[in-house]
Amino acid sequence: MERRVTYKGSSLSYLLVQTNRRSGIAVKVLPKNEVRVYTPRGIPLREADRFVLANFEQILKMRERLSAKLGDDSPVLPRAGAVIPVEGRERKLEILSGSGKSCIHEDSITICLADPGNEDEVRRILRGMLVRLALQRFEEALRLYAPRTGGIYHRVTVRDQKTRWGSCSSKQNLNFNWRLILAPPEVLQYVVIHELCHLKEFNHSRRFWALVAAQMPDYEAWKKWLRTHGAELQRITV
Repeated sequence: MERRVTYKGSSLSYLLVQTNRRSGIAVKVLPKNEVRVYTPRGIPLREADRFVLANFEQILKMRERLSAKLGDDSPVLPRAGAVIPVEGRERKLEILSGSGKSCIHEDSITICLADPGNEDEVRRILRGMLVRLALQRFEEALRLYAPRTGGIYHRVTVRDQKTRWGSCSSKQNLNFNWRLILAPPEVLQYVVIHELCHLKEFNHSRRFWALVAAQMPDYEAWKKWLRTHGAELQRITV
């Protein structure tokens, strides 16, 4: 049975396996980020969820260690059944034949096209949906935080960058990486605040970080999240 829990804006899917074991709950991490939780039969589902939540960060560390050990850096391809994170929530990709509307749902992403086997077209549609949603979220965050920081910006551009998540030019133009839409919302907000603060302090001085902290007191947690999981976002091939 597949289950999902959310902790601090990040979601984690796991496979619940009920067995005849007499001991408590156990967790096992497998390649490709698969997590299995073993429980005795009859244990309430919410108890298994509580166990995963209580060990959420430890499970993530276990996945990271296994990926590093196996060298698991293979790309996530836009094929039916692939799991794509959107705003920190894992969603299964569904590719259907027909002329229906392609859209992002609570737990899935549906793509409708005449030839479901056309991977290039699947990638084009998926990328378009993600970029549009990213731009919408960037604009929302800018409307919220720009008046608070006092920064005045001009052009906003969404790009696919390999080494940067955001940048601010000397001409006060802002650039953002669309892949931030794959991360928890707080990560995208942190990057927006970061670049807006550069409009006031074009450096990384103590004054700059004080401006960032004034808008997001827990920014260090989301800065760390991006440093830890950024490579995972880059492996999404769209």
